[in-house]
Amino acid sequence: MAPSSTVPVYTIDLSRPPFERYNEVIEDFRHEICHLTPLFEEIVRQMGLPLGLTTRLARLLLRRLHDKEQTEEIRGISKASGVDMYLLVCFNTLLDLLMGCTSGAARVRMDSKSPDTQMLHFRTLDWEMDPLRKVVVQLEFVNKPHGAVIARSITYAGFVGTLTGLRKGLSMSLNFRPYHNDSHSLPSNIRFNLHRLAVLLGLRPSIASSLRSFLLPSGKIPTLDDLESTLPSTPSTAAYLTFSDGQRAVVFEKDHLTATVNSSTSFVTITNHDVTTKGNQDIDLSKLPLLGMQDLIEDSQDRLQCIEGKWNKVAATHQKAGRTDIQPYATSRQLVTWVNDWPTTNETTHYATVMNPITGEIEYITRYLEAVKEPTK
Repeated sequence: MAPSSTVPVYTIDLSRPPFERYNEVIEDFRHEICHLTPLFEEIVRQMGLPLGLTTRLARLLLRRLHDKEQTEEIRGISKASGVDMYLLVCFNTLLDLLMGCTSGAARVRMDSKSPDTQMLHFRTLDWEMDPLRKVVVQLEFVNKPHGAVIARSITYAGFVGTLTGLRKGLSMSLNFRPYHNDSHSLPSNIRFNLHRLAVLLGLRPSIASSLRSFLLPSGKIPTLDDLESTLPSTPSTAAYLTFSDGQRAVVFEKDHLTATVNSSTSFVTITNHDVTTKGNQDIDLSKLPLLGMQDLIEDSQDRLQCIEGKWNKVAATHQKAGRTDIQPYATSRQLVTWVNDWPTTNETTHYATVMNPITGEIEYITRYLEAVKEPTK
């Protein structure tokens, strides 16, 4: 097991001008953020695009995000770090590509002296871009100087959307989905890629930007029920989205304008392949548009089976004991162990966390500055 590391914590004061909010974060990570150029080049290569032409077009066209406030934030990051705006736009709109992740929620008993149980939201984020390991940060959002924390996010320095976050009453995480419905249909692919282009050009919000609007809403705070009724039809790129309010968890296998929904009050998980969407379980992986998808999906299946198997053992023990008065549950310590076990945590894992959506607190978090090695058998 590679040595783990604590995650640096920063306070983001939302009463400050957006241009200045991330100055302290960028001051500490200016050198590391300069590695965005090779990361951009790597993504372009993996998408099979010509690097020179793509870079010239990106410099010309990628100037903003869809959200004005977030655009001002990355303008401030650009000025403080010296990183070109087009790179920050790409970073903030394409980061969800090629992320191998495990997300879910499990019912746990928090205190051995109390019979009460609740759901905790677990999450690992995996990416092969090793330089990003060094820029994992935890952000705590406040509405005024020295104010109470209203939300938390685990992210990368320079990224202003939400990949993993929670506030009191709702936790959320985003997983990469390697295909969309009708991936072999030309009209469907055109519509889907036009949406992705619109996101890059700042004409539509990225999925991570949409998650931030749930984490830090400008108006009514959305509930889990609200998201279940409105999110499926919201235009977006393909993704897996996991939410929990502490008593129930919902996974959306999100497509452009639809979603397949899986809800549970005991255990639910998702990695990087469809579990409930019909028609995609037997898809021809070799024909997917991004390189390396077959390996990613095979790894995804291993990760899903691993953590599901651990929960199934708990549920089976519960059933054998004849407990019909309450739902099966694990302990919080068990859940942390599950998240850290191979292959849920693997050689590409950047961080692992367990979140408590009832309290709005992070129960456990660690990052890996070096690749985790597979344990010897």
